[in-house]
Amino acid sequence: MNGFRFFEPWWLLVLAIALVVAWWRPRRGGADFAPYPLLAGLRDSTGPALQRMLFALAIAGMAVALARPQFGRTVEEREQAGRDLMIVVDTSRSMSIDDIVNASGPNSDRLAAVFLASKAFIAARPDDRIGLVFFGNTAVTTCPPTYDHQTVDEFLDRTEAQQRANWALGAQSQGFLGDGTNIGLGLGYALKDITTKSHPLGKAIILVTDGADSLDLPNWVDPIRVAKDAAALGAKIYGIGVGDPNGTHTETDLFGRTIRVRTTGGLLPDLDRLAAITQASGGTSFAATDRPALDNCLKKIDDLEPTPHLRRFHDDFADRFTLPLAIGLIALALALASEPRLRGVA
Repeated sequence: MNGFRFFEPWWLLVLAIALVVAWWRPRRGGADFAPYPLLAGLRDSTGPALQRMLFALAIAGMAVALARPQFGRTVEEREQAGRDLMIVVDTSRSMSIDDIVNASGPNSDRLAAVFLASKAFIAARPDDRIGLVFFGNTAVTTCPPTYDHQTVDEFLDRTEAQQRANWALGAQSQGFLGDGTNIGLGLGYALKDITTKSHPLGKAIILVTDGADSLDLPNWVDPIRVAKDAAALGAKIYGIGVGDPNGTHTETDLFGRTIRVRTTGGLLPDLDRLAAITQASGGTSFAATDRPALDNCLKKIDDLEPTPHLRRFHDDFADRFTLPLAIGLIALALALASEPRLRGVA
């Protein structure tokens, strides 16, 4: 914020004396200014009005100089030091189910809705380090925690394109990470990424899944154990279960026709299991049945894990008293030089 100020403005009260000198013409024999020898002397001066003006200007210039006029700005320093957040997203084939109702337009599949909502969430938290983990049968950290959110968005776009390319191959392709739901493995990768470096301002994991935990996988990791480890390390887990139990999705029947069918329980998230996982870490879970609900879930997480804003202010002002001081001294010199008694002519 640029501006002008007086650093010691109380000196400006002296300007009242300058006004008295400039506009009040004293009479000889008048009452004396006992506490103010300068004014007493000025009162007895027989100089012209110009001389009084010079004395007034001298007083005003020195008063302004003593008030220390300054030009400059108050600088706000904003430290980029928010939380460490890992977004952990299920990429199993069920994420291709198009049962997510948008606020406008046609339904979208779960993957598209989650990625769009994630981008909006990331954009609203510029001071956080954010990373990405995706999981199916196995898991991968595609982006470790970073302040470079453009890179995070690029990884979201790249992952979505890669997964859709795999799904386009048909039933023989299970996606680049498999078609299971190894929640514990995904959480383990995320926990490792946010605990390799201490972060005093907080850390959290946001788990987004649309299915039940695949207990039969050979590399299955217990998500409850990971959640307890996260709690011990000061990281909460927030879960979002994506899918509408009352919704429908597109399928192709035996005759090749595209039809809408009810989304059954096997294609829906296990909300009770999700709640147990998040509660073990001290976090909470939410259900997202449509796009507005998904955005609202992320908004609630945003409120539960607010970004700390570290701001410092410091003044960058420079004194500019030279000009008023010079004017005051010059005016005083001219006033004294024009005083008849000092020149021996009074």
